[in-house]
Amino acid sequence: MYSPLQQRELFHLAFLRFFARRVRPDSYALKGGVNLRFFYQSPRYSEDMDLDIRQIPLHQIKKIVMDILNSKTLSTILKPFQIESIRPPDIQKAKQTETVQRFKVHLITNAGEDLFTKIEFSRRSLHQGAGQDAVDHSILFSYKQPPLIVSHYPASVAVMQKIEALLGRPDIQARDIFDIFILQPQVEAKKLEAIPQTFSKEKREAVRCRLNAIDYKMFRNAVCAYLSEQDRAYYDHPKIWETILRKAGAILV
Repeated sequence: MYSPLQQRELFHLAFLRFFARRVRPDSYALKGGVNLRFFYQSPRYSEDMDLDIRQIPLHQIKKIVMDILNSKTLSTILKPFQIESIRPPDIQKAKQTETVQRFKVHLITNAGEDLFTKIEFSRRSLHQGAGQDAVDHSILFSYKQPPLIVSHYPASVAVMQKIEALLGRPDIQARDIFDIFILQPQVEAKKLEAIPQTFSKEKREAVRCRLNAIDYKMFRNAVCAYLSEQDRAYYDHPKIWETILRKAGAILV
């Protein structure tokens, strides 16, 4: 049996396998929590998947995505994982602008569950540091999936994106702190040391305030709920959260 978190992850893997065959690798980059999960050993599952895109017209992305979601092959691939059907978005209502294209998808399981997930493409900026790598073998092996190569952001870019998200979101998210903590040991020491200098004194103070505003309850609801049972048993403790805050905060302030 697969958990709802795993079923969403399986859908993300399957979608990327189709998508990577349809677009040039230098025209997109996987980012956010799925990037951390697939390439940086993050234990946190993600409900949604985010990508940066460039050089592909809006109408073309719309067609590619809808073709994949309506594909009988995709549906067949997911059936062994207790996903009975895929309900694509109502494209007439979906957000489709020159900046953001959003596709809200419902995965209907054999148990009758309706699992929501979202695929979002952003044209705001595609960082030049993106490159191609194979998805973590341990994840693919756990689902008995063949190798998959995807364009994505390196850890040094991903950590900066997470810091910017921490500063820029209207609502503070504990997952941003957790993701910075996960990425920290995977970024070169020199690049880590240079991070505080890239932000003004005012922004560093804003980071400090936001760190102090996130408590253990927020972490438990926003992060621990998206971990496997084994990982939850380890991370779900106030002392662990204090350590995460301290280590993540050390590179920011």
